[in-house]
Amino acid sequence: MMSVVRLVATVDRIEGEYAVLLVPIGEQETAVDWPVSLLPSGAGEGSKIKFSLSKDEDEEAAARQRVANLLKKLTEGTR
Repeated sequence: MMSVVRLVATVDRIEGEYAVLLVPIGEQETAVDWPVSLLPSGAGEGSKIKFSLSKDEDEEAAARQRVANLLKKLTEGTR
């Protein structure tokens, strides 16, 4: 079962190449520096940004396989 975390952050301000996003965590907000280049087109101070976070199980399995293959190569080469 895949769970998805959805949240809406607010662009508080732009400081050079970074935007300061206010990310809700419970009843609080936490400031997070985010590259302006990764903001949606037209986003600026006061914009609301939607995030959807989920675990990429396919990519995780592929990464595990790459590591297993590399370990196998390394251990076979030392015998």
